[in-house]
Amino acid sequence: MLFTSIDFLFFFAALLALLAIVRNSRARFWIVLAASYLFYAAWDWRLLSLLVACSLWNWALGLVIEDAPTQSRRKAAMIIAVALNLLALGFFKYADFFVSSFETLFNIQSTGALGIILPLGISFFTFQGISYVVDIYRGTKKATRDLVIFLFFKAFFPQLIAGPIVRAPEFMPQLARPFRMNRPMMLLGAQYFLVGAVSKLVLADNLAYAADWIFADPAKYDTATLWLGLLSYTGQIYCDFFGYSMMAIGLARIMGYRLPINFRMPYVSLDIQEFWRRWHITLSNWLRDYLYIALGGNRKGAVRTYANLGMTMLIGGLWHGASWSFVLWGGLHGGALIVNRLWSRHVPREKRMPPPLAWAVTFLFVTLVWVPFRAPQWETTTTYFRGLAGLGDGTASWPYVPAIIVIAIIAGWHIGYRLAPRWRRSLAGFRHPGRFWQMGALLAAVLSIILFTPLSGTGPFIYFQF
Repeated sequence: MLFTSIDFLFFFAALLALLAIVRNSRARFWIVLAASYLFYAAWDWRLLSLLVACSLWNWALGLVIEDAPTQSRRKAAMIIAVALNLLALGFFKYADFFVSSFETLFNIQSTGALGIILPLGISFFTFQGISYVVDIYRGTKKATRDLVIFLFFKAFFPQLIAGPIVRAPEFMPQLARPFRMNRPMMLLGAQYFLVGAVSKLVLADNLAYAADWIFADPAKYDTATLWLGLLSYTGQIYCDFFGYSMMAIGLARIMGYRLPINFRMPYVSLDIQEFWRRWHITLSNWLRDYLYIALGGNRKGAVRTYANLGMTMLIGGLWHGASWSFVLWGGLHGGALIVNRLWSRHVPREKRMPPPLAWAVTFLFVTLVWVPFRAPQWETTTTYFRGLAGLGDGTASWPYVPAIIVIAIIAGWHIGYRLAPRWRRSLAGFRHPGRFWQMGALLAAVLSIILFTPLSGTGPFIYFQF
């Protein structure tokens, strides 16, 4: 079920009604857990067993790690738990990719794909499991002995399919208290949900129409249209990701829980490091804490630090999808982070680029590397870059007005955030339930969804493919 579908609205309304009737806190945990499993099974009930199995082995091995009498046994249990998570992720997400890459490398006649179904959210709930067992091994988190609470943590449906990647130390303490819902949290959650819905339905889906058409056949379009397509995708992917995250945060808040903010105006960044502090924040933090630091971080000299940065971003790129295009995207960002680190270490602050130029360079880089991320094939990537540089043969022009308007809205949104500090809280997300002007803004949001959602209907969230 999509958060933007009528089916989901009925599902969530029925859940809230049931929670209002049942007052016992423990029973409410069971109800939300059952609803979360129903939510996941609505996509493909056969793969619900994978989610349950992943939850059970992480819970059990977490207890083994904590109770192990020796350090060697603790480490062995942690390695087994991490390996099981990676094995599940590798089999379901990358088996077809590795088989086809092996056949291409050795010029073997293709035997066809294995036909493995990619479970929704597997990239998120396996990473969540890894962070849980590693935190226990490091001693930063106690193992949870209540199985129901742990199953709730793993399956909580707002964040199950596409994040944010919720870690035990920030979410488990909320589960230690009785399940409670209150009016201010529900109002604020509803506002967050509406903000996310507008971002997805009004902004992202209108931009998707232009991006999909232009990326489908870039060879036929002129340079201006190709830049419109690229800017459309640049806006679409942000508004889609931001929209899902805000809707997930809103749904959780309605039920009394706080999920971490996942996007914080990334296109205002003045360098690539700042971009990754603002873009998919929970993934960036996960890669830093459980991959970059595990590889050695910056503790083993400059060369090793740069190698660790590059490796982290290559793996982060592959995490997004089973394609060499994603690896290239991650590698380009890794290279940019290395250059940024060298620049900040060796160029005096007074000699660095002025903020407007730093922003322009950062935004141009981020925008251009969305091309291999979005393009379906290598040929499309090279054709698109040639066209952007004015070297293509396409002549068709398509000044798609809705995309231009939405791009202008997103640009104004980011400029306002950067230049008007007093507005930042409101521009980043509504903070004060019940204020008159804010109620008017939310009414306008509902009307914009009704009036400006594309007639072709809403598409799935982009992160579902990851």
